[in-house]
Amino acid sequence: MQALTVQEEPLSPLSVASLFNTEREPLSDEALLEAMRESNYRAFEQLFHRYYQLLCKRAFGLTHCTFKSEEIVSDVFIKIWKNRSTIKLDSKVKYYLYRAIRNQAVDYLRKQIKERNYKGEINQEFESGYSQPDELMIGKELHVKMEAAIESLPRQGRHIFRLSRDEGMKYREIADLLDISIRTVETHMRRSLIYLRARLARD
Repeated sequence: MQALTVQEEPLSPLSVASLFNTEREPLSDEALLEAMRESNYRAFEQLFHRYYQLLCKRAFGLTHCTFKSEEIVSDVFIKIWKNRSTIKLDSKVKYYLYRAIRNQAVDYLRKQIKERNYKGEINQEFESGYSQPDELMIGKELHVKMEAAIESLPRQGRHIFRLSRDEGMKYREIADLLDISIRTVETHMRRSLIYLRARLARD
Protein backbone atom coordinates (compact mmCIF):
# COMPACT_ATOMS: atom_id res chain seq x y z
CA MET A 1 0.00 0.00 0.00
CA GLN A 2 1.38 3.41 -0.92
CA ALA A 3 2.10 5.66 2.03
CA LEU A 4 -0.29 8.56 2.47
CA THR A 5 1.41 11.71 3.70
CA VAL A 6 -0.70 14.57 4.96
CA GLN A 7 -0.15 17.09 7.69
CA GLU A 8 -1.76 15.68 10.80
CA GLU A 9 -3.57 18.17 13.01
CA PRO A 10 -4.60 17.81 16.67
CA LEU A 11 -7.64 15.63 17.15
CA SER A 12 -10.91 17.29 17.96
CA PRO A 13 -12.75 15.76 20.93
CA LEU A 14 -15.73 14.89 18.68
CA SER A 15 -16.24 11.16 18.38
CA VAL A 16 -12.72 10.29 19.57
CA ALA A 17 -14.10 7.86 22.14
CA SER A 18 -16.48 6.29 19.67
CA LEU A 19 -13.65 5.70 17.20
CA PHE A 20 -12.04 3.30 19.65
CA ASN A 21 -15.13 1.82 21.24
CA THR A 22 -15.06 -1.77 20.03
CA GLU A 23 -18.44 -2.52 21.60
CA ARG A 24 -20.21 -0.24 19.15
CA GLU A 25 -20.92 -0.78 15.49
CA PRO A 26 -18.34 0.77 13.12
CA LEU A 27 -19.04 4.40 12.37
CA SER A 28 -20.80 5.09 9.09
CA ASP A 29 -19.02 6.88 6.25
CA GLU A 30 -21.12 9.96 6.93
CA ALA A 31 -20.18 9.96 10.62
CA LEU A 32 -16.49 9.70 9.74
CA LEU A 33 -16.85 12.57 7.30
CA GLU A 34 -18.50 14.72 9.97
CA ALA A 35 -15.62 13.97 12.35
CA MET A 36 -13.13 14.81 9.59
CA ARG A 37 -14.77 18.21 9.12
CA GLU A 38 -13.63 18.98 12.67
CA SER A 39 -10.07 17.86 11.85
CA ASN A 40 -10.37 14.39 13.37
CA TYR A 41 -7.43 12.71 11.65
CA ARG A 42 -8.23 9.24 13.02
CA ALA A 43 -11.61 9.40 11.29
CA PHE A 44 -9.79 10.26 8.07
CA GLU A 45 -7.49 7.26 8.50
CA GLN A 46 -10.47 4.95 9.05
CA LEU A 47 -12.14 6.16 5.86
CA PHE A 48 -8.88 5.82 3.95
CA HIS A 49 -8.25 2.22 5.05
CA ARG A 50 -11.91 1.29 4.55
CA TYR A 51 -11.83 2.12 0.85
CA TYR A 52 -8.16 2.06 -0.19
CA GLN A 53 -8.07 -1.43 -1.74
CA LEU A 54 -11.47 -1.07 -3.39
CA LEU A 55 -10.56 2.28 -4.95
CA CYS A 56 -7.14 1.04 -6.10
CA LYS A 57 -8.91 -1.78 -7.90
CA ARG A 58 -11.29 0.72 -9.48
CA ALA A 59 -8.42 2.97 -10.60
CA PHE A 60 -6.46 0.02 -11.97
CA GLY A 61 -9.43 -0.93 -14.13
CA LEU A 62 -9.00 2.43 -15.85
CA THR A 63 -5.24 2.98 -15.87
CA HIS A 64 -3.94 -0.64 -15.93
CA CYS A 65 -1.02 0.59 -13.84
CA THR A 66 -0.66 -0.44 -10.19
CA PHE A 67 1.68 2.40 -9.21
CA LYS A 68 -0.46 5.07 -10.88
CA SER A 69 -3.63 3.62 -9.37
CA GLU A 70 -2.20 3.88 -5.86
CA GLU A 71 -1.01 7.42 -6.59
CA ILE A 72 -4.45 8.46 -7.85
CA VAL A 73 -6.19 7.08 -4.75
CA SER A 74 -3.72 8.80 -2.43
CA ASP A 75 -4.10 12.11 -4.30
CA VAL A 76 -7.89 11.94 -3.99
CA PHE A 77 -7.73 11.36 -0.24
CA ILE A 78 -5.17 14.13 0.22
CA LYS A 79 -7.52 16.55 -1.56
CA ILE A 80 -10.40 15.40 0.62
CA TRP A 81 -8.37 16.05 3.77
CA LYS A 82 -7.26 19.49 2.58
CA ASN A 83 -10.84 20.46 1.71
CA ARG A 84 -12.49 18.62 4.63
CA SER A 85 -14.08 21.73 6.15
CA THR A 86 -15.80 22.83 2.94
CA ILE A 87 -16.51 19.54 1.17
CA LYS A 88 -20.17 19.03 0.27
CA LEU A 89 -21.58 15.77 -1.03
CA ASP A 90 -24.68 15.30 -3.17
CA SER A 91 -24.50 11.51 -2.83
CA LYS A 92 -23.18 8.74 -0.59
CA VAL A 93 -19.52 8.95 0.41
CA LYS A 94 -18.78 5.72 -1.45
CA TYR A 95 -20.25 7.05 -4.70
CA TYR A 96 -18.40 10.34 -4.26
CA LEU A 97 -15.11 8.46 -3.91
CA TYR A 98 -15.81 6.32 -6.99
CA ARG A 99 -16.57 9.41 -9.04
CA ALA A 100 -13.48 11.24 -7.78
CA ILE A 101 -11.27 8.27 -8.69
CA ARG A 102 -12.80 8.07 -12.15
CA ASN A 103 -12.29 11.79 -12.78
CA GLN A 104 -8.68 11.66 -11.59
CA ALA A 105 -7.97 8.60 -13.73
CA VAL A 106 -9.55 10.20 -16.80
CA ASP A 107 -7.39 13.30 -16.29
CA TYR A 108 -4.31 11.09 -16.12
CA LEU A 109 -5.26 9.22 -19.31
CA ARG A 110 -5.89 12.48 -21.16
CA LYS A 111 -2.43 13.72 -20.20
CA GLN A 112 -0.92 10.45 -21.38
CA ILE A 113 -2.62 10.78 -24.75
CA LYS A 114 -1.42 14.35 -25.11
CA GLU A 115 2.15 13.47 -24.17
CA ARG A 116 2.24 10.70 -26.78
CA ASN A 117 1.01 13.01 -29.54
CA TYR A 118 -2.17 11.04 -30.08
CA LYS A 119 -4.43 14.02 -29.76
CA GLY A 120 -4.14 15.03 -33.41
CA GLU A 121 -4.84 11.50 -34.60
CA ILE A 122 -7.94 11.21 -32.42
CA ASN A 123 -9.27 14.57 -33.64
CA GLN A 124 -8.67 13.55 -37.24
CA GLU A 125 -10.59 10.30 -36.77
CA PHE A 126 -13.46 12.15 -35.12
CA GLU A 127 -13.65 14.79 -37.85
CA SER A 128 -13.53 12.22 -40.63
CA GLY A 129 -16.34 10.26 -38.98
CA TYR A 130 -18.60 13.32 -38.77
CA SER A 131 -17.47 15.37 -41.73
CA GLN A 132 -20.97 15.89 -43.13
CA PRO A 133 -23.19 18.53 -41.41
CA ASP A 134 -26.27 16.31 -41.87
CA GLU A 135 -24.58 13.40 -40.12
CA LEU A 136 -23.51 15.67 -37.25
CA MET A 137 -27.07 16.97 -36.87
CA ILE A 138 -28.48 13.44 -36.82
CA GLY A 139 -25.96 12.48 -34.17
CA LYS A 140 -26.96 15.43 -31.98
CA GLU A 141 -30.66 14.72 -32.36
CA LEU A 142 -30.16 11.08 -31.45
CA HIS A 143 -28.16 12.10 -28.39
CA VAL A 144 -30.93 14.46 -27.24
CA LYS A 145 -33.57 11.75 -27.69
CA MET A 146 -31.40 9.23 -25.86
CA GLU A 147 -30.88 11.56 -22.90
CA ALA A 148 -34.61 12.31 -22.71
CA ALA A 149 -35.38 8.59 -22.76
CA ILE A 150 -32.85 7.90 -19.98
CA GLU A 151 -34.31 10.68 -17.83
CA SER A 152 -37.75 9.06 -18.14
CA LEU A 153 -36.49 5.82 -16.58
CA PRO A 154 -37.47 5.02 -12.96
CA ARG A 155 -35.04 6.63 -10.48
CA GLN A 156 -33.18 3.45 -9.46
CA GLY A 157 -32.99 2.14 -13.01
CA ARG A 158 -31.74 5.49 -14.28
CA HIS A 159 -29.08 5.67 -11.58
CA ILE A 160 -27.81 2.16 -12.33
CA PHE A 161 -27.86 2.77 -16.09
CA ARG A 162 -25.79 5.95 -15.76
CA LEU A 163 -23.28 4.27 -13.45
CA SER A 164 -22.81 1.58 -16.09
CA ARG A 165 -22.84 3.78 -19.20
CA ASP A 166 -21.45 7.13 -18.02
CA GLU A 167 -19.12 5.98 -15.25
CA GLY A 168 -18.03 2.76 -16.97
CA MET A 169 -18.62 0.71 -13.84
CA LYS A 170 -19.01 -3.06 -13.94
CA TYR A 171 -22.10 -4.75 -12.53
CA ARG A 172 -20.15 -6.03 -9.52
CA GLU A 173 -18.89 -2.52 -8.75
CA ILE A 174 -22.39 -1.08 -9.01
CA ALA A 175 -23.76 -3.79 -6.75
CA ASP A 176 -21.06 -3.09 -4.13
CA LEU A 177 -21.61 0.65 -4.37
CA LEU A 178 -25.39 0.50 -3.95
CA ASP A 179 -25.41 -2.48 -1.55
CA ILE A 180 -27.61 -4.57 -3.84
CA SER A 181 -27.14 -7.92 -5.56
CA ILE A 182 -25.62 -8.32 -9.02
CA ARG A 183 -28.87 -9.96 -10.13
CA THR A 184 -30.75 -6.79 -9.17
CA VAL A 185 -28.31 -4.71 -11.22
CA GLU A 186 -28.73 -7.06 -14.18
CA THR A 187 -32.53 -6.89 -13.90
CA HIS A 188 -32.56 -3.09 -13.87
CA MET A 189 -30.16 -2.90 -16.82
CA ARG A 190 -32.16 -5.40 -18.86
CA ARG A 191 -35.43 -3.58 -18.22
CA SER A 192 -33.83 -0.20 -18.97
CA LEU A 193 -32.38 -1.39 -22.28
CA ILE A 194 -35.69 -2.92 -23.37
CA TYR A 195 -37.50 0.32 -22.51
CA LEU A 196 -34.92 2.54 -24.24
CA ARG A 197 -34.99 0.48 -27.44
CA ALA A 198 -38.79 0.68 -27.53
CA ARG A 199 -38.80 4.40 -26.73
CA LEU A 200 -36.25 5.29 -29.41
CA ALA A 201 -37.97 3.12 -31.99
CA ARG A 202 -41.26 4.89 -31.25
CA ASP A 203 -39.72 8.35 -31.47
